[in-house]
Amino acid sequence: MLRTKWTTAAFTIAGLGLLSPAQGDQIADMQAQIDALRTELTQVKSEQGDNWLNERRAEEVKGLIMEVLSDADTRASLLNDGAVAGHDGKRFFIASPDGAFAMYFSGQLNFRYIYNNQDTNTGDEDEGGFQSRAVWLKLDGHIADPKIGYHVVLEHTRDGGDTNLLEYNISYDISDNLKVAGGVIKLPFNREELVGLAGQLTAERSIMNEFFTLNRSEGVLLTYSEDNWMVRGMFSDGANADVSEFDNDTSELALTVRGDIALEGDLKQAKDFTGWDGEGTSIVLGGAYHFELGDGRNGGDSDYNAWTVDVSYENEGLNLFAAYIGANIDPDESTASDRDMTGVVVQGGLDLVPDKFEVFARWEYIDGDVDGEDDFSAWTAGFNYYINGSRARFTTDVVYLNDDVPTANPFGASPTSNMLGVISGTEDEMAVRSQFQLLF
Repeated sequence: MLRTKWTTAAFTIAGLGLLSPAQGDQIADMQAQIDALRTELTQVKSEQGDNWLNERRAEEVKGLIMEVLSDADTRASLLNDGAVAGHDGKRFFIASPDGAFAMYFSGQLNFRYIYNNQDTNTGDEDEGGFQSRAVWLKLDGHIADPKIGYHVVLEHTRDGGDTNLLEYNISYDISDNLKVAGGVIKLPFNREELVGLAGQLTAERSIMNEFFTLNRSEGVLLTYSEDNWMVRGMFSDGANADVSEFDNDTSELALTVRGDIALEGDLKQAKDFTGWDGEGTSIVLGGAYHFELGDGRNGGDSDYNAWTVDVSYENEGLNLFAAYIGANIDPDESTASDRDMTGVVVQGGLDLVPDKFEVFARWEYIDGDVDGEDDFSAWTAGFNYYINGSRARFTTDVVYLNDDVPTANPFGASPTSNMLGVISGTEDEMAVRSQFQLLF
């Protein structure tokens, strides 16, 4: 119909002398082409529906999203100059784009239940309850240059719930192998203490360790390390000094030196006591010596010498560790006589289900060198269930003591502060500990 109308109109105009007959035919042909295109378009729309419109809208939406993201990146760049943040598989972090500044966040939670039974000279005593063994927040990183480092650990105490500074240090990498650090640091002495709580085989370090441990002190630590050996030396305020004023230490001078060598494997494998991590065979030998000169002005009436040797072995789910510690307290002439003390610990574990279930046992011995006290022995046995390696682990063990723990070593920590509540006159004692550990 349209073609007829346009044709008729063309001939009418031509009849009036406005168009030639040839021009009228051209107009009619153009109308025919338009009609054909409309028919084709109608057919395409019938076959594809509104997909062509959806695709167009999708392209418009994609363009809008890219504009928003570009704007967000620009705003973030203006706010923090492109700072990066995330999780590196071990810790959360935030850092500058060039890596000059970085801070790593991590923490540890150890929650346990303890049941204790003691056979005393007045009858049996039973105690049971929950304990927040470790609630720690750790901050590590470097400032301006990866060589300038810092380390801070805050502890939520298990007795009272106060938050205290547990340890900190400022460090500088003099070279690839030599590092110096100053602050509140663990003295490089007994290996069991130097292995973090998260890397222990049992729920708690041995009583022997607590009896002899030098723990933390304020001082300066120098470390030289290679792949398979390391030497550490520390000048400090003395054993268990922690944070104190410069003029309030019981030690006038304290020096600690420790050396470790990996006879097989490398020293990284000695950071824990488990053998399931698939890192191959490891044999590490270590030894240390500590000398401390008492400061009589502040009540330090004794000099102290201590020495230790230890060895560990790990291979395909099997782990073994043994250590010997000796110590001598040399008091002033006006006080008690010398005290020579010795201690031994032997422990081992076996991975029964690869990376999941591990059993362990430990024996320890202390000769406290106090008249009227018997030598002390303790046995521990239990298991670990690894949910996600040491990052999420369940531990249960049983500890048996055959007698009272010897009179405390004044240069050590309380031998039962992390373990058992000893009552004077105890003939034997048994404790069951169940603990869940979470690292983040």
